[in-house]
Amino acid sequence: MSVLNNLAARLFAYCDVQTALVLVCVLLLTFWFLRPVKNLPPGPWGWPVLGHIPTLRKDPHLVLTAMWKKYGDVFHIRMGLKDVIVLCGYKAIYEALVKKGEDFSSRPCLYVFDQMGGTKNGLGFLPYGSFWKQQRKFTLKSLRDFGFGKRSLEGKILEEAEGLKEEILQTANSPFNVRPLLQNAVSNVICSIVFGARFDYGDPKFKYLMERINQNFGEQELAGATNFFPWLRHIPPIRKALDKVLKNAEDVIGNFREGMIEHKNTFDPCNIRDFIDSYLLEMTREDGDGDRESFTEDQLNYVISDLFVAGSETTSTTLTWALLYMVLYPEVQQKVQEEIDSVVGQDTVLSVTHRGQLPYTEAVITEIMRIKSVTPMGLPRATSNNANLFGYDIPEGTMVWPVLWSVFYDPVHYPEPEVFKPQRFLDENGQFVKNQTFIPFSTGRRICLGENLAKMELFLLFTHLLRHFTFKLPEGAAKPTTVGIMGMITHSPVSYEFCAILRE
Repeated sequence: MSVLNNLAARLFAYCDVQTALVLVCVLLLTFWFLRPVKNLPPGPWGWPVLGHIPTLRKDPHLVLTAMWKKYGDVFHIRMGLKDVIVLCGYKAIYEALVKKGEDFSSRPCLYVFDQMGGTKNGLGFLPYGSFWKQQRKFTLKSLRDFGFGKRSLEGKILEEAEGLKEEILQTANSPFNVRPLLQNAVSNVICSIVFGARFDYGDPKFKYLMERINQNFGEQELAGATNFFPWLRHIPPIRKALDKVLKNAEDVIGNFREGMIEHKNTFDPCNIRDFIDSYLLEMTREDGDGDRESFTEDQLNYVISDLFVAGSETTSTTLTWALLYMVLYPEVQQKVQEEIDSVVGQDTVLSVTHRGQLPYTEAVITEIMRIKSVTPMGLPRATSNNANLFGYDIPEGTMVWPVLWSVFYDPVHYPEPEVFKPQRFLDENGQFVKNQTFIPFSTGRRICLGENLAKMELFLLFTHLLRHFTFKLPEGAAKPTTVGIMGMITHSPVSYEFCAILRE
């Protein structure tokens, strides 16, 4: 593949774009017909050279779930010249990611993320191996020391919930877009752990960061094409889109680098304030336990970026979907409010311990995460070894897509999957029932590091908001669509506005 990339680069240097494209297509077709035959799973025929890229441009989770019905739990597609193994249904995903986790826990080398530096540093797109295991283990331990996923973090979440309430009160019943406020509240929780500080809601730095992150999480079709055809970066419009994505990523990393430098200048090994201090302390240790050389400032900056981006984007998007469904289903919203009122008195402080006493509220949150999965394709995996799955041979480094959407829309586990039915997670006594196939944070060795924190945030923020407000559409406004927008990774609702009416 690198040989083809080098040839393409030379062609663009010496030929006009049209001639170079024709020659590149000839090279790709030659490679296609001369490729060795592999014992891969079956799958649909794709376009010459392009494979299934044209088919999956829009709503790939829906297209692949539809293919599942024809080709089975495991099938094979091509994205350009890359083989991609698609896993659909809980059985196949569990078999690969859990039972054969040692073989299916790496990340593919995608050009955009590689250029961002994410395949060499951080956690999200780092290849599976000893470096990733070491960094994840340390990160998880350090975050837990600062309350990550524990009740000690409850106060910080509720503090942000109260700040969010005050910001919403300023809208004075007028229509507004709640998404930026939710992003700020959720981001401040992770910031309090990582930076030991929070953003004011009007902070220009925060707005700048979220604009950069939202652009990169949004639709970036042109830049994303280089993940499968790196030589396309030589075409001016694609080069421009790619440069924008890389510039946004560098701006985000740059801001975090400034925070890291400030911490270095005030670092006191006897007073560890937050995750950054914890990492700086690890960098200075000389006890010979483990490989300290892998704890670097660059790695710290990328870990911070991964924590901030993942910790703010997915949870705030889920809450945005949740409030949209409350607007569209006022009877559900009212029932949630009645349950909260009956359990959490006017003078009672909301707590995560109330979760067991609010089964309907828990069922509503769970159903929203099911019906509108924020990461319907999960994060792409790759085989970390030569693997065998259900009799098929999958070479090391092959890209793997676990389609979580297919699990949530499997009528075997979720009858009438297209229908919003919170009661599917309640038993005959009205108590919340867990479903082992409910895996919104994925599963296996690369399950989302912030799962417990996200669950706490979703419960406390959602409950706090519905305890104090009733959300309604503006008078005469058309109902917002529930058809989402699929970005590079996340599945978001179309921007909408509603009114927040303070409850008596």
